[in-house]
Amino acid sequence: MKKNLFCKSAVLLLLVAPLNQSVAAENGLFGYTHLLPSPLTLPAGTLVFGTDVSFGLTDFLQVGTNLLSNFYNVYNVNAKAALVDYPSFALAVTGSFVQFNYQDIDPRNRDFAVSSLLPGVIAAVEVAPALAWFIGGNLNYTSQSLVSDGVETSGYMTGASIGSDLSFAYNALKKTRTKGLGNAVSAGVSYDLSYKLAGLGISHHWPGFHLGIHYYPGADRYAVRPIIAGGGVWKF
Repeated sequence: MKKNLFCKSAVLLLLVAPLNQSVAAENGLFGYTHLLPSPLTLPAGTLVFGTDVSFGLTDFLQVGTNLLSNFYNVYNVNAKAALVDYPSFALAVTGSFVQFNYQDIDPRNRDFAVSSLLPGVIAAVEVAPALAWFIGGNLNYTSQSLVSDGVETSGYMTGASIGSDLSFAYNALKKTRTKGLGNAVSAGVSYDLSYKLAGLGISHHWPGFHLGIHYYPGADRYAVRPIIAGGGVWKF
């Protein structure tokens, strides 16, 4: 089991995705989140591949999947549509389809398959020129009555959730050769209402690279969730 986990982690370290590939935004800091998705979207015809694979269908609509969750048996596809993009405020709606089996999470769990639709929203607010606050969440529509008591949980299990990130760009006014904002640090908290899992974490952003961790103290498996992004784009 440990060898298998190590191999998966090694592969995931190689599969990294770029930052700041979103369309020209009124506030570039809105692209620097911790765990929440950014309210910004990819340009049309842009494919970003790595721990997340996303494709810009139009300049305001993208689709994708989270490979990190897929590696740990929580299979998913997602979509995001940008609605508002101003210097002080941005808003997007999100939607995901998630499917997994409790027994795939942990062999001690019963054989119980879950398929869910998760519509959500993410908003960003400029608190100061170098400080942005993000808040978002999603509902969970499923045909089954979810069971959380007595279940061995994973940090990758997904249900109805809420979250909030705070990002500070400590050289936000410095333009780099990658046309980014320079370095930024982000922190965030989350809570999964379906599985009663609270989480917290921190990230650092360099131009074109994002590294962080999110920790779920109550998760029985994969309590530490790495966040890695940093290279791999195709434009069609």
